[in-house]
Amino acid sequence: MPGDVYTKNPGLTSLGKIQSEKSSSAFEETSVDEIWVSPLKRAQETFTPFKEKNIGKSIHTYEWLQEMQDHEEEALYGKDTEEVMAFFAKRNSQSFEEWSEASHGKYMEVFGKNIVSNLEIELGNRGIVALDAEYDRRFDLSESSIERLMIISHAGTMSVLLSYFLNMPLYAWTWRKFLPRHTGHTTLKSTQISGGHFFRLKEFNNVSFTDSDEEQTY
Repeated sequence: MPGDVYTKNPGLTSLGKIQSEKSSSAFEETSVDEIWVSPLKRAQETFTPFKEKNIGKSIHTYEWLQEMQDHEEEALYGKDTEEVMAFFAKRNSQSFEEWSEASHGKYMEVFGKNIVSNLEIELGNRGIVALDAEYDRRFDLSESSIERLMIISHAGTMSVLLSYFLNMPLYAWTWRKFLPRHTGHTTLKSTQISGGHFFRLKEFNNVSFTDSDEEQTY
């Protein structure tokens, strides 16, 4: 029905709940030091089986992990599929320069800076400090109070986080470059270098815990 197609804070579908349950099955009890979760309903519902299995030793919900919601997209809430798809088709046809200078590009810039600034605060509270980003982003982990961190969030947010740790440029359509799978596991692992550590991509969009192609969605 129109009005039910595009909403601000939807929960998981029945398939999404199956995916999250199987996703959680890949981890053992208390195997993760901390789990950070977006407050949005679909992220909280994804987290539910992780909570039930006691996978995280410590749990934190952070407002800054919410998905992108610029004013143009918010204006689409309640619209039908045809109108929503037409909007995104038009926006996606813009040139890089047009998109970067338009409202979504400007919003993405502010959105990304907000995530990074809050991320650095929380990492710093745990003894993880970014030293420089001249080549790779280099960190001092000598005072780190955690070894394994899990973040349950959204495609746009995760694209900012991945860009930060991998020291990649962030721009208006970065999330489309990563295009994380629903409930897919992406893992970064630190590697020691002279005077610090950098993070490398160990696995991306891992959905090996699912049982069929139908359960592997974007």
